[in-house]
Amino acid sequence: MSTFSLHTEIHFGNGSLEELRAYSTDRVLLVTDEFLATTGLFAQVLHYLGPDTTVFKEVVPNPTVSLIAKGVACYLSIEPAVVIALGGGSSIDAAKAMHKAALDSGFGAPLGLVVVPTTSGSGSEVTSFAVVTDEATHAKLPMISRDMLPGVAILDPQCVVGVPPKVTADSGMDVLTHAVEAYVSTAASDFSDACAEKSVHLLCANLQRCYDEGTDLSARERMHNASTLAAMAFNNSNLGINHSLAHALGGHFPVAHGRLNAMLMPHVMAYNADRSERAATKYAWLAHLVGKSTGPNVKAGVLSFITAIEKLNKALGIHPRLADEGIDPAEVRAKLDEMAEQALADTCTPTNPVAPTHQDLVTILRQLL
Repeated sequence: MSTFSLHTEIHFGNGSLEELRAYSTDRVLLVTDEFLATTGLFAQVLHYLGPDTTVFKEVVPNPTVSLIAKGVACYLSIEPAVVIALGGGSSIDAAKAMHKAALDSGFGAPLGLVVVPTTSGSGSEVTSFAVVTDEATHAKLPMISRDMLPGVAILDPQCVVGVPPKVTADSGMDVLTHAVEAYVSTAASDFSDACAEKSVHLLCANLQRCYDEGTDLSARERMHNASTLAAMAFNNSNLGINHSLAHALGGHFPVAHGRLNAMLMPHVMAYNADRSERAATKYAWLAHLVGKSTGPNVKAGVLSFITAIEKLNKALGIHPRLADEGIDPAEVRAKLDEMAEQALADTCTPTNPVAPTHQDLVTILRQLL
């Protein structure tokens, strides 16, 4: 027996931010970062909420265990009725981890989690996943618990109109990786496949438009929806070694998670397709779905899709080598075995269509050099 679960109530489209008025009389803990706290969007959110709102604005990229502990102390000191996360994946993951830790300490906000994503990328607004960094080992620690599923997600395209092109590219390619990995996961189903296929279709039609013309509200709305659909898929089917390797690399080197996923994707797809007929067939179908298939057979379809991703990366300013991102190849080589071990132990690895060896993962990492 398989299971497909949808937990989060989703409000989407222009103007959906007004749904925050429902919490105007509640005690609110608003979790965000220092930059967002200076923006007009933040002021608009505060306008919809009531006077009994406490702001925790100390979230930084790749939130650490110590930052979560600090947030939990704030959480428990005010005992909010609802926790609202405003931001990208880091703010959302921080709020989710804080909520889980508070629940385990004996108190959880009775109205749960409300998430307002300001990037179209992580999909954390509908997943039971969060990623926290162990500052001692630099390892990314994926957390999984139904306690971290948000009750409400608000997808207002106005929240992402001002996202810079580089962030648009990185987060958008994270979406594509989510959808593609969920699609070929060993735990994929007809239901997760439907979400993944629609996400890939929306992304391939709109990501370049969002990157070139960031104020295109229609393209932004479709990309925002694509992000959530991809997350619905992988929350039910899990991911694969593309994410495992990106987690390992990102724990050691300061490159955006979505960018690492984009750089790894052609190599991971080639690896999986060479060893799994099922994965190859599904990659080829995605190429057909987005009009990129140029050959008569599965192998040609896979190559077409990989080539299309490489071209999209180039158009989005995503380089194929870590050195292009300012990372010293010698430092990467020194950590190859350590990162491969971390990726092998990652919770995303078991559902990869091919069970990798340590050496397989080292080989894929080397291809970024």
